[in-house]
Amino acid sequence: MRGYFTNDAVVVATESRTSSPVRIPRDAESLQHPQIKNLYPCGEGAGYAGGIVSAAMDGERIANMIALKIL
Repeated sequence: MRGYFTNDAVVVATESRTSSPVRIPRDAESLQHPQIKNLYPCGEGAGYAGGIVSAAMDGERIANMIALKIL
């Protein structure tokens, strides 16, 4: 994973062309997992997103929340 896998990497995951009914819980206000601090689930198939465009929008929403937290 040259250029992607570094000491700064937190999670490396695969992307697939299938949709899964998995829905990882997240707090409605912070968007974090309710039991795992600083885990921001996003774009998980039919769970919150549903399609590629809504998954991208979900990712943008999570990125904005993280930016608000660290800035």
